[in-house]
Amino acid sequence: KDPAEALSHGIGLLPESRKTEGLITDFSIRENISLNNLKKYRRSFGLIDHKNEHEQTHELMDQLSIKAPCGESRVVNLSGGNQQKVVIARWLNHHCSILVFDEPTRGIDVGAKAEIYTLMRRLTEPGIAIIMISSELPEIVGMCDRVAVFNKGSIVAVLEGDSINSEEVMRHATASVKQHSVH
Repeated sequence: KDPAEALSHGIGLLPESRKTEGLITDFSIRENISLNNLKKYRRSFGLIDHKNEHEQTHELMDQLSIKAPCGESRVVNLSGGNQQKVVIARWLNHHCSILVFDEPTRGIDVGAKAEIYTLMRRLTEPGIAIIMISSELPEIVGMCDRVAVFNKGSIVAVLEGDSINSEEVMRHATASVKQHSVH
């Protein structure tokens, strides 16, 4: 129903526009990572355990290879790829088991795209589910285990294995909706 309910069910969203919807760019890396999970660091009397918060930030920066001088670096000064990693770190800090990646590589350079793809594959190894929304067909074909093809707002096909190829995706995406039946 809303973001709070999604979080309570372990669902995190990496929005299409990370700068306006996924980050507070004037905040530090640490502040962005801790933002929706401050109770994790709360000590008695409501005070924040800054040592623990800094340690968690450093661990996540190492784990995700976030390139910045320190956790206090402002997000606005990071590359697009590192900004995307900060958004991912926020949801990992919250222990989300389902991550929705909306256009995960939009606006980042080729090298950063490869890093994000590697990171996405690594995240699925321990069982994190990733739902990727992408308008880039090569990204879909190269990254997905299962593809739901939409046409006019409805799922018209679910492809798996060898069926995930550009021709098959485009055939379903551009065909008349009446020709399809999804089970």
